Amino acid sequence: RERGCGLAPLLQALGEPRPPPQLGPLLCNLSQLPEGRRGLLDRSRCSVQRLLPFTQYKDSTVHRRGVVGALRNCCFEYGESPRPSCPAPRWPAA
Repeated sequence: RERGCGLAPLLQALGEPRPPPQLGPLLCNLSQLPEGRRGLLDRSRCSVQRLLPFTQYKDSTVHRRGVVGALRNCCFEYGESPRPSCPAPRWPAA
């Protein structure tokens, strides 16, 4: 499906009931590039907070591993940190 370009449509698709199967690994691959890490760490998007619930995503190991890899890769971007004033993440129901 056509969603547009950029990081926002990818993060939006990840929040759908059935996200595309390779979306987690795609985010992981994008976060290997400095531009991808800066996009995920952009304070105006609160992307890290949107990704955190997927570190415990039980429906797909592929998504979970991809998101964890993307967050790990973001640790290599010096001088950036998630903004503490972003809304609290919505944790998946247990």
